[in-house]
Amino acid sequence: MSLPLLHFEWDEANRSHLARHGVTPREAEEVVLNDPLDTELQNGDETSGEERLLHLGETATGRILQLVATWRNGGVRVISAWDAPKQVKTYYLAEMGRRHGNIEDSQI
Repeated sequence: MSLPLLHFEWDEANRSHLARHGVTPREAEEVVLNDPLDTELQNGDETSGEERLLHLGETATGRILQLVATWRNGGVRVISAWDAPKQVKTYYLAEMGRRHGNIEDSQI
């Protein structure tokens, strides 16, 4: 029995927003798929009413990103993503180390 794949919603708006921060859609997807820490929940923005989640996670190459996403149409829409500040990266590595052991390939 295979699990369904997670669908990501991409368009020019969210792709270009990520590009301004030097993040690729693939990196953003990796963060979501690599079991990120959910650090904040915002109960909907004023225009759409959607819940927004702030994730803190890692790409396949060890880049640690903060990412804002929402669930839409049965999939994930990444709103924005950027390099986590050093203090936040340190927190992430400590939390992941506590949960899973040392993570030596991560980038601070």
